[in-house]
Amino acid sequence: MVGKFILLFLVWIGVTNSLNIQELIVGAIVSFLIAKFFTPKREFNLKDLAVKYIRFIPIFLKNLIESNIAVAKIVLNPKLPINTGIVKLKTDLTNEHDRLILANAITLTPGTITVELRDRELFIHVLNLDSLDRDKLQESIIGGLERGLK
Repeated sequence: MVGKFILLFLVWIGVTNSLNIQELIVGAIVSFLIAKFFTPKREFNLKDLAVKYIRFIPIFLKNLIESNIAVAKIVLNPKLPINTGIVKLKTDLTNEHDRLILANAITLTPGTITVELRDRELFIHVLNLDSLDRDKLQESIIGGLERGLK
């Protein structure tokens, strides 16, 4: 908890950009309360978590580039061939944090927006539904990202 308090307090100082004693006292109180009451109940290995998400970055970047190219092709086509829709897909990820990372990664890739995340179900708005086959959509939209988070 002490490490979290120090980190939060340093962030407070950086954000307020002031060493005024009143602001430092408020910052210390807020940092203490956050460190004390908003600490995850389960412990996790920070090194393993960092390695996992660092390995996810290239997979996400590859997906991001592919999506950018696909959306550019749609936009540059004079006929603008789009077939939008919302699909409900399921994820196998059990960790709530991983599901949130997946939903945000989908939203950050052009052509898709995660509209809702409900337990293991993702409701995703897709710019161009090229197939109505759920398995094909599952693989093309979340397959690679999901494997990167496992």
